[in-house]
Amino acid sequence: MKHIKEIKDTYVIAEIGCNHNGDTDLGLKMIDSAKLNGADAVKFQFFTKDNLVTDGHLRELDNGHVQYENVNNWQTKELGLNNIFEQVEAFTNTEEQLRIFHAHAKEIGIGFGCTPVDSAGANLLKDLEVDFLKLASMDVSNLPFLNDCIDTGLPIIISTGMADLPEIDSLYQAFLKRDYDNFALLHCISIYPPRDEMINLNFITTLKNLYDCEIGYSDHSLGSEIAIASIAKGVRIIEKHFTLDKNMPGWDHKISANPEELEFLTKGCKKVFRVLGDSYKRLSSEELEKRWKFRRSLTLKCDVKKGDKLVPEMLVYKRPGTGLMPSEEIYVLGRKFKDSYATDTTLTLEHFE
Repeated sequence: MKHIKEIKDTYVIAEIGCNHNGDTDLGLKMIDSAKLNGADAVKFQFFTKDNLVTDGHLRELDNGHVQYENVNNWQTKELGLNNIFEQVEAFTNTEEQLRIFHAHAKEIGIGFGCTPVDSAGANLLKDLEVDFLKLASMDVSNLPFLNDCIDTGLPIIISTGMADLPEIDSLYQAFLKRDYDNFALLHCISIYPPRDEMINLNFITTLKNLYDCEIGYSDHSLGSEIAIASIAKGVRIIEKHFTLDKNMPGWDHKISANPEELEFLTKGCKKVFRVLGDSYKRLSSEELEKRWKFRRSLTLKCDVKKGDKLVPEMLVYKRPGTGLMPSEEIYVLGRKFKDSYATDTTLTLEHFE
């Protein structure tokens, strides 16, 4: 993908993130599984504890003074990781891993995107020629960083979780100020998982009415139904966390789609997109053919003789629809029959003088 506008069908992004738990072989298997189960792209993250978060905040997470719903239940001691510092160190993608993952994705023919958190990461991804940058909701208000990402010239997809409408508008205007149209905004609720009443898919319509850009949806809900439903709101880009096993220890496995769910999601999204069509009413040749089988025609409910005049009491409306339509009876009432006709005759203009 060179430009967001190239997307003509649904574009499902399997967000692997750090769900490979730092294991390169597992990451490669996840890329293969995402491809097998219909995803159009995979997405990773590129950060370190030094460019994302302070040590003080990590300590607050570690001792439970700060709670992340998808963080404080990691259960990563199964992996030999005893604290959050060890977890971040283990799960972070290295530059070498990103190169391996990108090369493999390219080899098997699936798109590859990544979330950078600083300009150095964005520039590395530019050098790798990834398909897109995916900016996290946390960076909606980080406009200096956004400009660094725009400088890469890569397609930019950005989630809008935690942002109110004025912040989303400032983000959109920042793209316009740079005369940059290679971007998409994703409706997102940054809760893992959100309650149903939080999701508010109707807000997608608001975004589509306000902004001249692609509007997508980043889904943190459990299951696949809500992501599929968003397609009916005009969404084409869908992002969904992905794992091979929801019971695996790690950060986002429990709120991620497993392979079976990803397959259901991708097929469902494509089917809903296909059936949406456009705003025009078009009749297929098959439906037109059904007209003469299923519609009703003016039909005699009694025998008539030559010269008799047609009156309403002589009529019933029956299939097939090869004769005069019921709405056309006003044109033949009172007219004389050319000949004698039996009950159940389907009437046409040929039956009248």
